[in-house]
Amino acid sequence: MNGWVYAYYVLLIICFVVSLFHLQYREVKMLGLLLAVSIITEVIVEMIGTKGLGFFIVYHFFVVLEYSLITIILRSGIRDYRLRLLMGVSIFVFGIISLFFSFVLEGWRAFPGVNITIESFLVICWCLLSFFSITPDESSIFRHPNFWLTLAFFVYFAASVSVNAFYNPLLENDTTRARHFFSVLNSISNYLLYIILIKGVLCFRSNRISL
Repeated sequence: MNGWVYAYYVLLIICFVVSLFHLQYREVKMLGLLLAVSIITEVIVEMIGTKGLGFFIVYHFFVVLEYSLITIILRSGIRDYRLRLLMGVSIFVFGIISLFFSFVLEGWRAFPGVNITIESFLVICWCLLSFFSITPDESSIFRHPNFWLTLAFFVYFAASVSVNAFYNPLLENDTTRARHFFSVLNSISNYLLYIILIKGVLCFRSNRISL
């Protein structure tokens, strides 16, 4: 495990610990569950990877859980019933399509690049809707927890979508460089994700007190 990944794991754990102190907020409760699933997933991947076995199958299931929880988090900040319904339905539709790609078209031994690309596109769309759904009031937008949570997911998926989409072709051409390239860029995206998420979680407490 290289330094890039190690630092990412540290930030992931810090973000999870911070979320544990703010579980009274529904969004943070869902985020805490997402972080717990992420930690468990990474532990399983490390255990399988050290034995030289194929671990991509873990990500095929993780991407479905990840999309579901992120959509639920973003959905909580949107008040339009039709949009909330659309986001809820998309969870089931994405789950079916993603698993179909995994076990029928791509195969579970391959990295779920198509699945993650579809997930990224959908999450970016929900993030844009969430940004426009933030209601301005007397406090600055930078004190709105939903703004930071939305920004975190938007930055992460916008930054990592191109890497995840082309990871399989890169693996076929140059395995060593592909893994290093993926590790560095994906880790940087994760750094930004968890730093911004921590800011968002802390805003829940400060924003409630100030209002």
